[in-house]
Amino acid sequence: MSMYFYDETDDWPEYQIIKDDIRRLEKEYLEIQNELKEVESAIGSDPSDAVLKAKVHRLKRKMKEIEQKLDGSLSLYR
Repeated sequence: MSMYFYDETDDWPEYQIIKDDIRRLEKEYLEIQNELKEVESAIGSDPSDAVLKAKVHRLKRKMKEIEQKLDGSLSLYR
């Protein structure tokens, strides 16, 4: 028996599912963050482009949704 609770959770499938979900969300968040940087730099060259502005808005909204999902998943893991 381990001294720490989390040392023993590696064998529990419930925690593995949560850890996998967290990893997937983190990966998706980083991909969106990189795409957002690219779009924002493109806006720098053409600030009046409404399509790019809409894309920035959509990406930021998606990032916020992922942050909320991550908070929920992390609260299950704690």
